[in-house]
Parts: sequence; C-alpha cells; structure tokens
Amino acid sequence: MCGIAGSTLADRATLLAMSERLRLRGPDASGLWQDEHGPGGLAHTRLKIIDLSAAAAQPMVSASGRYVLVFNGEIVNFRTLRAELESQGERFRSTSDTEVLLALWARNGAAALRQISGMFAFAVWDREQRELVVVRDRLGIKPVVYAPLADGGLAFASEIAALKAHPGIDLGVDRDAISEYLACLYIPAPRTIHRGIRKLPPGHLLRWRDGRTTVEPYWQPRFEGHGTISFDEAVARTQAILGHAVAEHMVADVPIGCFLSGGVDSSVIAALMAGAAKRAGAPPIKTFTVVFPEAAYDERGPARAVAQHLGAEHRELEATPALGRLLDEHIATFGEPFGNPTALLVHDLARLARQHVSVALVGDGGDEVFAGYPRYRGGLLAKTYRRIPRIVRRGIIEPLARRIPEDQSGRHGPRRIREFVAGASQTDSAMYASWVEYFSPEERGQLLGLSGIPTHPIAAAYDSLGSRHPLDAMQETDVRTFLPGNILAYGDAMSMRHSLELRLPLLDHRVVEAVGEIPAALRVKGGSKAILKAIARRLLPPALVDRPKVGFNPPLSVWLKRDLGRVVDERLTPQSMATLGIDWTPVATLLAEHRTGGRDHALKIWALLALDSWRTQQ
Repeated sequence: MCGIAGSTLADRATLLAMSERLRLRGPDASGLWQDEHGPGGLAHTRLKIIDLSAAAAQPMVSASGRYVLVFNGEIVNFRTLRAELESQGERFRSTSDTEVLLALWARNGAAALRQISGMFAFAVWDREQRELVVVRDRLGIKPVVYAPLADGGLAFASEIAALKAHPGIDLGVDRDAISEYLACLYIPAPRTIHRGIRKLPPGHLLRWRDGRTTVEPYWQPRFEGHGTISFDEAVARTQAILGHAVAEHMVADVPIGCFLSGGVDSSVIAALMAGAAKRAGAPPIKTFTVVFPEAAYDERGPARAVAQHLGAEHRELEATPALGRLLDEHIATFGEPFGNPTALLVHDLARLARQHVSVALVGDGGDEVFAGYPRYRGGLLAKTYRRIPRIVRRGIIEPLARRIPEDQSGRHGPRRIREFVAGASQTDSAMYASWVEYFSPEERGQLLGLSGIPTHPIAAAYDSLGSRHPLDAMQETDVRTFLPGNILAYGDAMSMRHSLELRLPLLDHRVVEAVGEIPAALRVKGGSKAILKAIARRLLPPALVDRPKVGFNPPLSVWLKRDLGRVVDERLTPQSMATLGIDWTPVATLLAEHRTGGRDHALKIWALLALDSWRTQQ
C-alpha cells in the first residue's frame, strides 16, 4: 500500500513535492526515478506490507532496464504467478508482488492485466518507446487521478493534493462537478472538483505517448446471470471462490486483522479468516468494531457474539459527535468535497486498528455484489406497482405517501416507502436515480441558479447498460458508480490517513464475476443477499446470520440537531453559500424542515458542510 506520482514534464523538485504530499500513504520509505533523456519521472512512497527489505523498494526497474514501475496496492495471487514465471526461467531479487507485476508486464505488456488479481493503481514507463501507461484496478479500490499539461504532457498521482504541487494544471472549479456532487455526495469519475484534473475510471488503462493521451477500458463488471445452475450449486461454487480469495488476501509480512460490524458481510470474512488461521496454526484473528450510544445504530452485541464464536481477539471503539469536528481534516484528505459521513467512522476505526495491525480485511462491496440494498427489492416491485391504475396511484397512494411522517431515530422504513412511491411511476433509470441521488435535479437547479434542469448522473449510467433485468441493471450501476465513487473512496482515503491497508475479498474480481453469472432470481431467493447468507449459515450459527440489517452509518440527524448544531449555524450562512455560488433561500428552507422534524435532511446538510469545508481550504 503506497502512494504513486509521476509526470512527463516535471523536474526533480516537483516530483519530490508531489511525493511529500503522499507521505501518509507511504510513511516507511520513498523513492524517485528521473528520465535521463528529458524532463519527467516517477515518485513513490512506501508502506511496507510484503517483503519489508530494500530489495522491494520503488520505483523498480525491470531486469532488462526497459521498464520502470511505481505500484500502489496488492497483487493477491502473486505467489502463484511467481511460481509460473520461475518455471519459465524468470529469476527474482525480492519476494515482493511488485517485482512479479513488473516481470509480467515486461513479458506480456497490458495482457498481464488478465493474469493479476487484487487492488492496484500503477504506472509503467517504457524507456525504449518513451510511453507511459497508468492502470487502475477493475473495481476501483485504489485511486488514481491525472492531469493534462502544456505541450501535451501528463501528470498523475494517487491523490489530488499531489497533483496540486505540479505547475501548469488548471485548478479552476468545475461547476458541473458541483452539481454532480450535490446529486451523489461524491463526484463521479471521470470528473473531479477541478477542471484540469480527472479520475481514471475503474477497470481503465491510460496511455501517453508523443503528447497524445488515450483512456480505454480493459474490464467491466457484468451482471447478467443465465443458465440452469441450482441455488445450492451457486452457493457452493461462490463459497469456494470466496474462501480462496480470503486466503490470498491474508498474505502479508505484517500483522493483519478484520473490521467486524456484526453484519453478514464482515462476519463471513471474519469466519473465513478464522478458519484459515486455524488451519495454518496461526494465532486468533484480531477484530475491530465501532459502537454507538444510540441503540438504533449500534451492533456491538452481534459483533461481540461473532467474535466470541470465532475466538477472535476483539476491540471496540465508541463513536461520538466529536468525530464531526474532523470535517476539515477529512475533506483535506479527499482533496475535494465528499459528503458521506461514514468516512468519519472509518477514520476512527482505522486509527484504532493501526495501533495493532497494518492490514485489515473488510466486508465492503457485499451489498452491491450480493444484492443487499433494500432499493433492489423496490426495483423488483416497481413493475407490479405500475399495474395499479394510474388514477389510483396519483389520486390516492401518492398523496398518502407524501404525508408519511419523518423518523430521525435511524429507522428508515417510512422514508423508503415514501421514496418508493415517489419514484416507482417513472422510467426505470429515473426511478433508480431518484432513490440513490440526494439533491434532485430540480433542487440542484434552484441551489445553483441554473436556467435548465441538470441531468441525473446515475440515470445516465443506468441507461448506458441498455435493456437489462432490473436487478442486473441496478447492481451493475452501483458497482460502476456508487461503489468506487463513494464506498471505496472513503475506505481508501480514511485508512491511508493512518497508514493502514484495507483489503476487500468480496470485491476480488473472480468473486464478482462468479456472482454476476448467477441468475438474478437466485441472488435474491428468499430475500436479499441470498447467496452470501447461505454461505454465512454454513460458517456461523443461524442466530448470528438471520437478523435485520442495520447499516454502518453514524446517527447524523441526532448529532446535527444537538452537538453539531453550532457548526451548522457557523458554517452554513448566506455569505458562505454565496461564495460557492449557491442560493441561500432553498438552503434556509432545508435547514428549517430538518430542525422542526418535518424531513430528515441530515445528509444534505452534511454535504453542504463538506462543500463549505472544501471552500475554506482553497
């Protein structure tokens, strides 16, 4: 786990400045390589996880001297690949996955991407062809941003902050990015908040040569299950693939642990880890969880029960409103507005875990891959709902739904019913967008003073998939947008803030591909996460599996009305909003509705706070 940066035009001082801004991503060592034939080079900061010796240092030059590599992430199947390469005559100086990746690239070029599994962002400089290739992993677990330079040059880095140390980049604000941020609470790839900086999308490869840059996909998720496989066969096959992935993700030369919420995703990971540790004769696994004083959000009981059943060494961290005061710090880490407050929980959980381990396995991706979100059930029910006569829907059901009272205690059922009714009569893509976007197009138009109505970024992603089974379309849309732009973004940013590596076996691409091939009906047979829950019942007592979903979220509504109320009053003012080009009137209405309990606008308020925090740091 590391930080990478590079440029086709930068001098040594600029590369060093970029590297310094990535220090938290790699506090153990740093390195620099400069092209002897002209300006440009590569920089690296290292967090030592596999092969702690100097032999694994980066930038790493291939045996022939032709290729230079900087790499962030882990190739989880590197041991198998290394054995294959050694059988073909390859010799290695280190025991690192970096050297295996470099040897594969030297032999096969971009075809090596079909062989590797894991999470990665890396760049390879071809000294012979004077070509730069930058790659992001299939699911977007590791970040990479890039910027075009004058005279056709290119710069890239793990974080926006590092690119801001490079001269000649357009740092003007992208107003369309602000609109998309208000819709999603993150800025979807390829945009960033800056006009001159772009995110490399997941599963994409960038090539730069002779002043020309191209970006193309090399892998895309597909959910389009077909065939006659039985449910039990699907469970057995998925468990075998997932068990293998977990074992590979446990390879490290440093202590490892597991984030455990008590939910099915992390519980399955912990159970598979415990089984692997026991077979290897290793010590009990270490588990970490966040607990809340607010009962509706707290999962300490289930997490403790799972940890006890597995014989884990378990630790808890209580979340408090004081986390909200870290807003400026965590926005600085992202380098752009980011509105999901769950990032604060991961921030503190990573801080606790780093005191004991350097690597933690997590259950992120379970909802998206195994169909766990309640909105998926809504999407499947929509077709039935639309059969109700329009006059009944519009004249009776929708007016009644709008009157459903708000609940700010953490129980989301009433809100979900209201949102389902409001969206279900629309087209599939517009319906789904209305459920996952926060500020509607109409609200964004009012806030930003736009003459036209902004588009739905999520609806556009949904429509790009063509005609699909509703569950396939919803899951694939989330895996392409919400997962990398939101969940994976805060996981990486907050863990790297504490130099902790997170690994996500549920997002091993072999797992994703296997689940995507299972027919949609089997993925939700008997309820959400049918396949994963069936695996869980094989590993854990049923009482620890069959329990209501809580979700990993802070009690933001409560915090904003109490401890963080003063922060809202100080930061969300007519003056601060005007500086951002946001009209105050709709903001004032939103704040009033939240304070009176008429609507729960906690996430929208937090999104505006995060936007203002970014503004004050410019």
